[in-house]
Amino acid sequence: MNTQRLVIVLMLSLGLAFLYASYNAIGNIVAEQSRVQQQAVSPVYNLVSDELLRPLYIAETFASSIDFTTAMDADDLDEAALLQRLADMEQEIGLTFFVASEKSRRQYLSDGRRLELVEGEVAWYFEAKARDKDFMADLGQVGDVHLFFDVKMYSADREFLGYVGVGKPVKHFLDTFDQYKARYGYDFVFANDANEIILSSLPDLVVTDAYIPTLQSLDWYPADKPIPASYDSEIISIDESDFLITEFAIEELGWRLLLLSPLEARQAQVTKTFITNALAAIALILLLGGIIIALMLAYKRRLERHAEVDGLTGLPNRAGIERRFLELRKNADLLCVIILDLDHFKAVNDNHGHQAGDRVLQVAAGNLTADLREQDIVARWGGEEFVMLIPTDTLEEGRKIAERARSRLEAQSVASNGASISITASFGIAMGSPVSETLSDILSRADKALYRAKQDGRNRVSLADTA
Repeated sequence: MNTQRLVIVLMLSLGLAFLYASYNAIGNIVAEQSRVQQQAVSPVYNLVSDELLRPLYIAETFASSIDFTTAMDADDLDEAALLQRLADMEQEIGLTFFVASEKSRRQYLSDGRRLELVEGEVAWYFEAKARDKDFMADLGQVGDVHLFFDVKMYSADREFLGYVGVGKPVKHFLDTFDQYKARYGYDFVFANDANEIILSSLPDLVVTDAYIPTLQSLDWYPADKPIPASYDSEIISIDESDFLITEFAIEELGWRLLLLSPLEARQAQVTKTFITNALAAIALILLLGGIIIALMLAYKRRLERHAEVDGLTGLPNRAGIERRFLELRKNADLLCVIILDLDHFKAVNDNHGHQAGDRVLQVAAGNLTADLREQDIVARWGGEEFVMLIPTDTLEEGRKIAERARSRLEAQSVASNGASISITASFGIAMGSPVSETLSDILSRADKALYRAKQDGRNRVSLADTA
């Protein structure tokens, strides 16, 4: 019964293990999705911080410099000193620096150039000046396009003094994008608040002197999606390849970043996670299933053994000895079959009661097994009859074993209500082959010998006639 309970518990455990494995697999797949997404997002933040926000912060620091504010507010601007200072800053920081003075209407660059700010010829300055915002990021410099971060400067009494700022070549961004794409596999599209694509890693969206693409010009941009659109991990198709597109806001610039991740690589990572978890789940289920099958087989064998055992004496019953007889066919050519019957057993039950009779049977069973060899078998055949299987090729050896058992029984007695019950038995022995005969065939001869033993006065061993 304990084995049965264990099987039930293990079957429930198998079901729970399947549910847990399924839950764990789903959890791991979700975690892998999150990990892949995080793997894509984390470098993007680093890219934005290093390549865009850092120049912006430098430009803002530049604009708050008291020295430059004083120089731009002066009526007699020392242009040579200003250019030298800008050149030193470029040398030290590695960015292009400029000052656009409202009073002199000139732009001074760290490469030593002076540009006249003539209205109608220099569009960026007057467009930026007309804006309400104190900051602007735009593209400029014909022949070598730069991304400039322009910050307005004011005097102490809020008089507009002009612009200062920093610039980085667009080529520098493209090289950086290529490195990120080679490492992480995704593409970038940066759009400003006018939906102009300022920077992109896609070759057909690279800004030139005469070309600034817009979101509306993109084939994969949904025509029914309003501008500005807001992407939240949607799937798009570009050149028959699927991409997961995710949008990030760059609030400091007023820009948006569209991150395009190829689904093929993501699916490969998720598929790998799924296969790993599926194999682990299958292994766990097979392990528990194997244990359950083994326990069920053990339980089945236990039930079979229990069905083959006599409940009173603990000896094999008729079914048990018949199975053992069949097993002897594999390794025994000859054997002696001994059948014995307790003498006058009915009188024991009649005179002393069935409890005393049961005790006699138990004592007899214990004595019959006492002198047996390891390969010998004794069973309760039914009632007061017992059967012994003695693998041997001589009838004499079987006779000796039966005689020892008879003598041992004769020396025993069972006390019952002050009376002593003696035990004797009559034995019949027959020789046979388990290979060519059935147990019934050999028992039939042994039973005839038992009948003679009883006729000859009981408490004796009788041999069957030899063939």
